[in-house]
Amino acid sequence: MKLIISLFISIVILINTANAGVIIGGTRVIYPEGSKDVSISVENPDKIPYLIQSWIENSQGDKQSDFTITPPLFRLNQEKTNALRIFLTDNKLPNNKETLFWLNIKTIPATERTENSLQIAFKTQMKLIYRPTLIKNVNFIEEQKKLKWSKNGNQITVNNQTPYYMNFQSISFNGKKIEDVSYAAPFTSTSFKVNDASVHGTIKWEIINDYGSADAVSETKI
Repeated sequence: MKLIISLFISIVILINTANAGVIIGGTRVIYPEGSKDVSISVENPDKIPYLIQSWIENSQGDKQSDFTITPPLFRLNQEKTNALRIFLTDNKLPNNKETLFWLNIKTIPATERTENSLQIAFKTQMKLIYRPTLIKNVNFIEEQKKLKWSKNGNQITVNNQTPYYMNFQSISFNGKKIEDVSYAAPFTSTSFKVNDASVHGTIKWEIINDYGSADAVSETKI
């Protein structure tokens, strides 16, 4: 006797691309001091509606009270576009350097639920950077020349003596790409692991600018 088990699982996976799911109009948000608000668009090109939930966390991923986002929760109908507006509610942030926050946008497809269906929400997290007026005229090509690099064992360390967050697209040492690169906060040192025992060599890196693209490759010898 044959036992035939038919299991039908419908998984709806929301992917943030141009041809599937909600399209978010940017990869980062810059909030210049003095702005009334800034906004980022969310577009639904699909034939089904989505529930959009958004919130802002501080750089440690905790609750914060500096910013408010509206609307925090809404329905985005099919083939419609809306905007998330971000307001600075209490300006007690440093005026000599950037401050990092995280903007979170969760999208849930509003499909019909059945007994054998599973819905998967997708969350996008991007940087929200507050930029004071004193440093608003940023030239990343020039600023990254101030980065100081060193190596100790299997650690590459970058000393960021600028007031800006240096977001790395890539870092390599002697042609070997360093995995899991992230960013260097203002006026701090940040280390990354590299699988190379050489004491000296050439470091190459790319910085992501305000528009989400990488500037030209820079390099230095240590």
